[in-house]
Amino acid sequence: MTAREVAPEALLGAIIEMSDDAIFTCDADARVATWSVTAERLFGRSAEEVTDGPMDVLFPDHLSKEVQVVVAAALAGDRIRHFETEVLRPDGMPQPVSLSLCSVLDESGSTVGAVVIVRDVTEQHVAQATLAEVDARMVEGETLAHVGSWLWDLRTGAVQWSAEFHRIHGVDPLDFDGTFESYLALVHPDDRDPLRAAMVESVDSGRPFNGEYRVIGSHGGERVVQVRAQPTFGSAGTAVGLRGIGHDVTERILNRLNRDQPGS
Repeated sequence: MTAREVAPEALLGAIIEMSDDAIFTCDADARVATWSVTAERLFGRSAEEVTDGPMDVLFPDHLSKEVQVVVAAALAGDRIRHFETEVLRPDGMPQPVSLSLCSVLDESGSTVGAVVIVRDVTEQHVAQATLAEVDARMVEGETLAHVGSWLWDLRTGAVQWSAEFHRIHGVDPLDFDGTFESYLALVHPDDRDPLRAAMVESVDSGRPFNGEYRVIGSHGGERVVQVRAQPTFGSAGTAVGLRGIGHDVTERILNRLNRDQPGS
C-alpha cells in the first residue's frame, strides 16, 4: 500500500467515530457486536456493558417488542429507515431516537448480523412541540381577534388560508381548493376585479397592499373584509407573492353607519 492509500477498515473506522449518529452492529442473534464512541454517549453505556448482550435491553420494556420486530426484519434482509422509538438510558430517562438498520452478509450471502444507526431526535421533537404550541396560540389569537392570515404564491398560484380566514369567508377548508381564482370567486362580483388588480399591482411594484372587499356568505348576507399584505421576495429580489392578514370589519362599519344616522 502506498502512502496515499487508506485501508478500507481505517476509513470506515474514522467515519464511524466522526459520525454524530451512534453506530453499532449486532450479530444474527441480535446481540451487540461492536459499539462506537458516539453510541456510548447517546446510550450512556460503555462497550463493556453492552457487547455480547441482547439489543432489546437498550430500549424501554414497553417498546422492546416492536424493536425486536424491526431488528428481525432487518436481519431477514429488509432495510429499515428512520424508525422512531426511544432508548433507555441508565438514569431511567427515555430519549427519542430514529433507527436505521441494514443486514450484513458474509461471502456466501448469508446474514451474519446488522448495522444499526441511531440518531438523537430530541431537538426535532422539541421543535415540533414548540411549533405545535405556536400554531395553537396563533389559532386561538386569530379566533379571539377575528383576524386571519393568508398567503398567495404567484409562482404556483396557490393560496393558503388560516382557519380564521376560512371562517371569515364562510367556507369550509375542505371546500376550498386553494387557488387564486377560488379566492376571488368568494368575493362580491363588484369588488372582484378591483381586488385582483390591486393585488397584482402590489406584486408588480413590490409595495404593500391594503384593500377592502365584500364577501357573500352562505346565508346570503354580506361581510366586509379588510386585508393588508406585504410582498414576498424570491432569491432574485423580485416579488413572488403576498403574505398578509384579513379582518372582518362588518360590525365596525355597521356601528359607524348607525352612529351617522340622523337622530343617533
